Amino acid sequence: MNKKEIFLFVLSIVGAFLLLLAGAWSSPTFQEQQSYFEAIIVFGSLLFIFSVVVIVAAMGFRSFALFMALFIAMVISLYGIKAGVMVVVMTYILWGFVFALQLLLVNSGSRRSLVWFKERYRYRSFYIEYRVFYPMLWIFYILFELIPHYFGGSKLYRLYPKNLLKQMKKELK
Repeated sequence: MNKKEIFLFVLSIVGAFLLLLAGAWSSPTFQEQQSYFEAIIVFGSLLFIFSVVVIVAAMGFRSFALFMALFIAMVISLYGIKAGVMVVVMTYILWGFVFALQLLLVNSGSRRSLVWFKERYRYRSFYIEYRVFYPMLWIFYILFELIPHYFGGSKLYRLYPKNLLKQMKKELK
């Protein structure tokens, strides 16, 4: 997609929102205004679902993107846009927890966690998730390594992400 196509796409979305808003503003009755506002909410929800699908598919998770889109569409239709956003955030946190925890176990020398990665990933897919969940890796490193070390005296495994990435590149070829 070139810049002109992206600009026309964004312009058409903004134009659709403005047309619906103009219809709501110029409606003579309260009932018609509510209908336009409902249309704006539905259009925004569909736009949110579409953007989640595009972002997740662009990161390399094409089959997961379709499942996520259907699930978010069901949640939004039942509970609203806030619930849809909460599903996206909770999915990121949950899968980020699993990924970061397994990577921290590899960092501490766990062979079973290395086998877990070998069963599920090639290096390309691992690297995509590594970049996506990089902040989660540091959050859980602080929670599971640094805090127990300073308050409980447990052994501290230093985290060197570049070395860990090189190790995983060698292991996942």
